[in-house]
Amino acid sequence: MLTLRQALQLSVFEKARVVAGERGLDRPIRRVHVVDIPDAEFHVYGQGLLLFTSGYGLKDNPAEQAAFIPKLVANGLVGLVFSLGWSFEEVPATLCAAAEAHGFPIVAVPHEVKFITLIERLYVELLNAQFAVKERADDIHRRLTRLVLDGGGLDALAATLGDILDRSVLFEGLAFEVLAAAQRGPVDVSRQRAVAAGRNPPEEVHRMLTRGIYAELQEKLRPLRLAAMPDLGMTMERVVAPIIVGREIYGYIWIVAGDRPLTELDELAIDHAATVAALVLLKEQAVLEARQALRGDFLAQLLSPDFGADGLRDGLLVERAHVLGFLLVRPHQALFILCPAATSAVLSSLAARLDRWLRGQGTWALVVVRERGLAVVLEAKSEAAGQALAERLLAEHSTPAHPLLVGAGRVSADAPGLRRAYAEAREAAEIGERLGRSPRLVCFWK
Repeated sequence: MLTLRQALQLSVFEKARVVAGERGLDRPIRRVHVVDIPDAEFHVYGQGLLLFTSGYGLKDNPAEQAAFIPKLVANGLVGLVFSLGWSFEEVPATLCAAAEAHGFPIVAVPHEVKFITLIERLYVELLNAQFAVKERADDIHRRLTRLVLDGGGLDALAATLGDILDRSVLFEGLAFEVLAAAQRGPVDVSRQRAVAAGRNPPEEVHRMLTRGIYAELQEKLRPLRLAAMPDLGMTMERVVAPIIVGREIYGYIWIVAGDRPLTELDELAIDHAATVAALVLLKEQAVLEARQALRGDFLAQLLSPDFGADGLRDGLLVERAHVLGFLLVRPHQALFILCPAATSAVLSSLAARLDRWLRGQGTWALVVVRERGLAVVLEAKSEAAGQALAERLLAEHSTPAHPLLVGAGRVSADAPGLRRAYAEAREAAEIGERLGRSPRLVCFWK
């Protein structure tokens, strides 16, 4: 990556001077263009450095001078080299004022400086910089891939990527929970809150959804660079990339700029990291699917009309119950959790997350993906206890992107009762969905 500040250190720019917009000197130059008319098609020059020759098109035209710099900024150019001694002895004050306001660098050079000399040297530097970035990106990809092949998980991946880039890295799940994080250098308030809480705050998620950030990631399936959003506590620039498995998003990677601008290498590195993270999540997904298959078969047996009192004497069923930690002799309650429009990846991730959360609550439960939602069979002594647990579940796991609706059945003490409780939970959830309004928890007994 070659910035304008670095380019000005080259010998061909020894007679150049920055006359405005110095704070924009660290933007990268992707290409170089020469033009002499202020109404050129600047939209094709994105991230280019513009070499403006005689300035004839601006002479004696104050309106065109006033509109020139804003036009360049709007079209993504990174700076202007202005040749003096033709139409202008100095860069017009109108251009300098606009450039200073936009942080858009204007570099003045005397007319004897030949633009062809500048172009030739700049393109040599650009090619060298691009080759260096490619070599570095390939090295990053090799290191991250080797890490996964050696058995590393998301924590190791976040730490390694953070060390390579010397920036803070965060892996985010589909419910906007923090899967792994590594802090390197300064971070803003938003990142501090997310790491401390273990998830992005719901109000921030809602506002990012409203602004279409996640929708754009879903549509483009590639990294995005985000400017600072101070109203969300994001006072630093970011790059975010979707983690994709089979064109389905499984999560996101975020890199915070810290105290220096993001570079092309950061974007390439996060793209590589997203590919490697997909391998990690794909491996975890295979384990989850195998576990779900076992639990799904067991739940199907429990809900089968053939399972009755003599089910306690079924050796295979008892053995499966023992492996899963399901105590057949205890009373249970059924919940059914609807997550409308959720993908299979979202439901699988939600099942694993709820399983961990319930164990953290000191509650044993069987969590199984079923159709558009999750079936949860948990040990419970009363309907009130199950209701309180479901309310906490909604408070902690329902998000603006994936709102949950829970139906709760009554407590049962035997196999027929469990089938009834499961049917009640399904019916309660479907009633809540048809009502289309609060409460998000519907208890069958109410």
